[in-house]
Amino acid sequence: MAPSRRETGRSAILHSLLVRRAALVALALAVMAGACRKSQQHSSNLKVENKVAVRQVRLYFESPDLLLAAETRNVELPENPAGALSATVRELFKGSANTAVPRPFPTDTVVLGAYLLPDGTAFVDLGGVTLGKGWGTGSHAELMAIYSLVQTISTNFPEVKRVRILVNGEPAETLAGHISLARALTPMSALVDPRRQ
Repeated sequence: MAPSRRETGRSAILHSLLVRRAALVALALAVMAGACRKSQQHSSNLKVENKVAVRQVRLYFESPDLLLAAETRNVELPENPAGALSATVRELFKGSANTAVPRPFPTDTVVLGAYLLPDGTAFVDLGGVTLGKGWGTGSHAELMAIYSLVQTISTNFPEVKRVRILVNGEPAETLAGHISLARALTPMSALVDPRRQ
């Protein structure tokens, strides 16, 4: 006697469920096998892995002449331009070796990220409570802070043509209410002491 249509339908459904289960089990086994593979051994020395080398950088701070003056410093920088950019800006935020020179940015300012686009635009994302709430400083201090950053980046990274400053991941209108950051900025040689470039 031939199976009824009802039995054939049940049989097809059961077959379909079994195939699906088998596929899910095979997928789960493949995922577990991939997860169990040994991960690639990384060097315990991140400096070697990131190709970190001591390089000379020029950092720009305000001089007694109210202009930006270069200060040369040896800094450990990774080969990666974005990593080197972040490290250079962090070094700038440490302040001048001359303790009489004021820091260009508030002491709680941090580098959240730095990126370099192929067109030569560097993005520097700054954070910190003071910048996030509004930095209460004058226009001259704001101007010197912004251009100490722009000059430091453009001098040490010749591929950088312009610098865009972000605050907490967002485009910033200003840092302290005086200087517009609505567009990327280029270095201003008129702000740099020609005797101390």
